[in-house]
Order: sequence, then C-alpha cells, then structure tokens
Amino acid sequence: MNKCVPIVILAFLAALTAGCGNANFLVYKDAKHFYLTSNGEALKKVLCESGDINRILSDSRLPEAMQKDLHEGICSSNKVKERLLAILEDMTPEQRSALKLAFQTNGYEINTIANC
Repeated sequence: MNKCVPIVILAFLAALTAGCGNANFLVYKDAKHFYLTSNGEALKKVLCESGDINRILSDSRLPEAMQKDLHEGICSSNKVKERLLAILEDMTPEQRSALKLAFQTNGYEINTIANC
C-alpha cells in the first residue's frame, strides 16, 4: 500500500503539469482524444478542419465575441495555450456548461478518460 502513495502523487503532479485544470476540457470523438488547449494534429483535424468547432460554437449560444475568441484560440496556427486557458477560466459556470453541452450535442464526449 505504501508503494501506491508515490505513484498517486506523481500521477496528480503529471495531471497538473499537463494542464488538467477544471477549465480545460478533455475532448473525445472517433477514437481521438485531446485537451482543448493542446496543439496536436488530432485536434486540428477533428475540430478545426472538419468544421465541427463552428457548429459547436454556434450551438453553444455564447456571446459572438467569445465564440470568435474561442475559435481563434482553439484553431489558430499560432495557438497560445495560456491565452486559451485564460478564456476558458474567465467563462462563467453556465457558459462552460453550455460549451460542454454543445460538444456533446455534436457527438463528443467531455472529460471522459478514453480507453486507448
């Protein structure tokens, strides 16, 4: 049992380092998973190139300026993780819920650990 404690602590620290704050979403669709603040190719293909992000943001009914900031923050070629995280952190709980619901409406799972 004592051997488990360091492993749990390391896992927790790794999660914090990876940006698993409560404002960052783990997004999963079509056997691909990523954090919204990541810069990976999976995010670009699944969200941006497919046009899903446009439908998601429209369905979220967030203020137009916030939708624009989120689109730029998620899909921009010069993405700045800290800026996108700040946008997500500044959202009200209702706005975050609306965004999560919009992802789910468009076939995404949110904050679900993917079975890789």
